[in-house]
Parts: sequence; structure tokens; C-alpha cells
Amino acid sequence: MEKDSLAPLIPNGSSIKQKYTAAEAQPGASCTLRVDGHQVLFVDIVRWDRAPDPVDWNKVGSPYKHAAQRPVSFPGYASIGSDHAIIQAKCNTHTAYMSFAVYFSGDRVEDTPLGYKKLLRFINDFVPRETNKFGCTKN
Repeated sequence: MEKDSLAPLIPNGSSIKQKYTAAEAQPGASCTLRVDGHQVLFVDIVRWDRAPDPVDWNKVGSPYKHAAQRPVSFPGYASIGSDHAIIQAKCNTHTAYMSFAVYFSGDRVEDTPLGYKKLLRFINDFVPRETNKFGCTKN
């Protein structure tokens, strides 16, 4: 992962800890990043070996402030706000996709209409790496 995409999300601190947990029921994982004991990033990833259900991407982010459908650098869809993102990344086949839920918290969240750009930069770097890692796409 590009350090430049993660650095804006991480506050200054003396202790950074990552906890990665592989999913048991189907391909996927969750990851928590904490700085000085405070959670700053949580990501939940699931690979689905079926076609995705229809989604109204203009409404997905409606419960979250400043969230809207945003263009991403990979094949798929995303609703991204300043502190939350829901993503559906297309796999190389029509019968598989990956879903991502990203929660960003702490003093680096910019709760403004343009605050999503920090999270978008991370997502554009992170999602293609994970879809490749889970065999959804090939680089």
C-alpha cells in the first residue's frame, strides 16, 4: 500500500497497531488500525461468488453525512463520505464481486463536503490491492 494514501488518515501517536482477522465463513477479512489505543480505521471485506444484487448507489450513503456516489479508479461502485465508505468492486468474472465497508474515525476526519477526498485516495489504493489478493482481479 502506498504510504502516502494511508498517512493522511493516521494521527500522530506513539503506538500504531493493526489487527487483521480472516473471515471463516467465506473469503474475506476485517482489519482494525488503532493509534494509541483509539480506533482510526476499520475495514470489512467480503468476496461474493455470485452476481451482486441491484443497489441504488445514490441512496447507499444517505444515512451518512457528506456521502455520495463517487467515481473510483477500479471497476465498481462506491458511496464515500468523510468518515464512511461502502464499495462494490467488480471481479474479472460476471459472477463474483467484493464488498468493502470502511469506517474512518478520529481527529483526521474532515467533516466537510470535500472531506471524502482523504478516504477516496486510500480506497483507490487499497481496494485494487485487496481484490488482487483475494483472486478477484489480476494485475
